Amino acid sequence: MPLTPEEEKRLREQIRRELEEREQRLKRSKEQIEEERRRKLEERIRQTIREEEEERFYTERGLVKYKNRYGEIEWITPEEADKRMGRKRSKRTSRRRKLRKRRKLLRWGLNLGAVGLALMLFLFLQRYNPRKGVPATGTIIVKTDVPGAQIFLNGTEKHRFTPDTLPNMGPGNYFISVYKEGYSAWPPMQKISLERNRTAVVEFSLKSAARFGWIEVEANLPDFRVYVDGLPYLPGGEKRLRVPAGYHVITAVRPGYLADPPFRRIVIREDQHLRLFFNFQKTDELGYLKVTSNRSAGYIYLDDRLTGFKPNGDAFPVKAGIYQVRVRENGYTSTPAEKILEVKPGKRYSLSFHMQPETLLDTLQVITSVPGAAITVDGQWMPFVTPMLELTVSDGGHFFNLIRDGQPYSEKDIYMELHELDDKRLIVDF
Repeated sequence: MPLTPEEEKRLREQIRRELEEREQRLKRSKEQIEEERRRKLEERIRQTIREEEEERFYTERGLVKYKNRYGEIEWITPEEADKRMGRKRSKRTSRRRKLRKRRKLLRWGLNLGAVGLALMLFLFLQRYNPRKGVPATGTIIVKTDVPGAQIFLNGTEKHRFTPDTLPNMGPGNYFISVYKEGYSAWPPMQKISLERNRTAVVEFSLKSAARFGWIEVEANLPDFRVYVDGLPYLPGGEKRLRVPAGYHVITAVRPGYLADPPFRRIVIREDQHLRLFFNFQKTDELGYLKVTSNRSAGYIYLDDRLTGFKPNGDAFPVKAGIYQVRVRENGYTSTPAEKILEVKPGKRYSLSFHMQPETLLDTLQVITSVPGAAITVDGQWMPFVTPMLELTVSDGGHFFNLIRDGQPYSEKDIYMELHELDDKRLIVDF
């Protein structure tokens, strides 16, 4: 039965009221989330100021900071601190000696047990193996048209160089990739199924990375500046860029405007012509940030988001707000690790970070649902593809992302503190 005009009008009014109520709920939820984030950041600023003033107050009186056995902070004289540290060292020495002795005995017991178990298992298999005498392995031969490439098996470096043979490989599926500095491999990775007592040959083509492509950068407004990998390319005029083939971060800046998107991650092939478009939006809610450092290779991050800029460059526009500012580069740690900055409209800010080499290394497994995704660490392209079972990175926090067919997994990088992880794995449905 069709609706009468009055019923249709009431139904439309009811639907509109429900939509307006839902929109108001969403708006309130977003405002609450933003308010909570701002409150936490402001609390951190107050806590930082309180700690700095406390340290200045006691330091002026000749006291030093000391953490007692309960984890509490005390301010005591240097003599008292030396006295307590001496007592700690004497106690720790005796405890450590006892612990080392117990661990040594435990290791001997575990080793003897493991050897005995392995011997029993070997004798059992030797006696009851129904396929005794039948070869249970195969061979993989890896070749490249340019010799001397490192060989990776299931993401693990084999410390072998092409052309070479991987003998005594069990039957099953394997992912093979190669890497040679200054070259890109095609295909990036190959999957093979190795059968018992068979030989599989895997071949790669290596192309010199010293190849170039073309990028045309366009925008809705003229007179903007283009940055490639955090460095200014052209101050004005023609925006047709000749860049090396491979991965790049492209950023466009116009004073007094915010670019949408803020930057573009691209993977350009040799002789490829790629067109990028940026939309500049006028806003008065802009401040400007300049970051300096003893190194210029790392990328600047605001609230876990890549900016596309590097230290020691020009001041870049930042929308007014409170931010966590970080500089990240694999193989280095920054001092301080981060800074909290409140950006106000029309103001200019300058921050400084000191980068130090990090000797402690860690490994991470990077796995995707579909193999062959490229990996970026702290905004930098890594010469590996997934699955990568032993990605070596420096200890501490890093930003990770994945790229396939020129498209990133996420516009916001994945931040991970490796030393806080029990399971050193990054598994992504991508």
